[in-house]
Amino acid sequence: LTVRPLPSSATEDAITCNDPTVPCDERNLVAKAANLFRAKTGSQQRFAIDLDKEVPAGAGLGGGSGNAATMLYAATKLCGLEGKYGEDDLLEWSGDIGSDIS
Repeated sequence: LTVRPLPSSATEDAITCNDPTVPCDERNLVAKAANLFRAKTGSQQRFAIDLDKEVPAGAGLGGGSGNAATMLYAATKLCGLEGKYGEDDLLEWSGDIGSDIS
């Protein structure tokens, strides 16, 4: 998973994936995590998100959940908010996406 901030003029996240069976829209847990980050922090930051799937999609091995957790962490760091929101906050937020993320 690679996450980069987009310019302030961006109006949506740009998600790409090397696996064509993985949705690159609001159905993806990474998109849900980015939206949750903005909802919880008030940030308007949009991100370029590149998913490099190594765990097979839908295999039940937690690849999507791990990526969502990483997205929350990366967004917090990239926006310089790690001093305001800590791991406890991110853990609490992750429950809003799914119990296996937290």
